[in-house]
Amino acid sequence: MTPESSAPAASSVTGSSPFGHEIAFALAVAAEAAKLVADGRGTADVREKERADLVTDVDEASERLIVGRIRERFPGDAVVAEESAAAAIASGRRWIVDPVDGTANFVHGHPFVAVSIGLVDDAGPAVGVVHAPFLGEVYHAVRGGGAFLNGERIRVSGVERFGRSLLATGFPFKQGKGDLDAYMLMVADAVRSTHDVRRAGSAALDLAFTAAGRVEGFFEIGLAPWDVAAGILLVTEAGGRVSGWPGDTEPPMVTGRVLASNGRIHEGLEELTARWVGRI
Repeated sequence: MTPESSAPAASSVTGSSPFGHEIAFALAVAAEAAKLVADGRGTADVREKERADLVTDVDEASERLIVGRIRERFPGDAVVAEESAAAAIASGRRWIVDPVDGTANFVHGHPFVAVSIGLVDDAGPAVGVVHAPFLGEVYHAVRGGGAFLNGERIRVSGVERFGRSLLATGFPFKQGKGDLDAYMLMVADAVRSTHDVRRAGSAALDLAFTAAGRVEGFFEIGLAPWDVAAGILLVTEAGGRVSGWPGDTEPPMVTGRVLASNGRIHEGLEELTARWVGRI
C-alpha cells in the first residue's frame, strides 16, 4: 500500500464559507497527521486497551500533533480526541478527532485507515475531513458547501431500491457495545435483503464511501463521536441522510448508533434495524 497525498490545496477550499479558515486548517493538519501515519507503518509498539481494541505509538503521536495544532490555532475551542478524551462535550465549538481510524487495519497492513477531524458547534457538524493516506483519498465537507473527494464534488448513489443496495457495517467487538452474536444474525438478514454487506473496519471511511456513492447505506452501533463526526457531515453534504436507529431520541454522536444512506433506501435501512432493536 503506497501512501499518496491528493489533498486539495488549502487555499482552494476557503471560498466564502464562514468556516473557510477552519476547513483549510483541518485539511492541512489532517495531511500532516496522515504523513505521520504513513511513515509509521510497521510500528512494533502495539498495545491492547481491551481485547482487539488496539492503540499504537502512531495513534498517540498523530493525536498529539493534531491536538497541539488545534490548541495553537483555536485556543478557545474544546477538543475531544480518541486517546485523550476524558468526557464528551455536548455544546460549544469542539474539534472531534480520531488520529487513526482503523487501528487494527493499520497494525495488519490493511489500507482502510484514516485520519478524521471534525468541527462541531451547537448547530451540528460544521467541518469534516477524512484523510486516507494509503488510499490516496481526501474527503472534506463544510456545512452548506457540499462534499468533496480530492477536490471534486461527490454525491450519494442514485439507487432507489433497498434490495439493490450495497451496505456497509462494523461489528460491536468492544465489550459492552452490543451482543455480537445477535448482531451477526442481523448482518445475515441484511445480506439476504440486499446485494451484500461490506466491512471496511473504519466508520469514518464507511461514511465517506456512502457520501461518494460506493455504498448505499451504513449501519453500526457502539460508535464514539470521533468515529462519526466528520463522516456524518460528508453524507449530509453529499445529499444523503443520517439518523439514529429506530426509537432513538438522541442523535448518533450521543447514542453511538448510526444509520446513514443515500436517502432513497433509508426506509429499508430503518425496517432492517427495527427488526433487531432490543435484541442486540
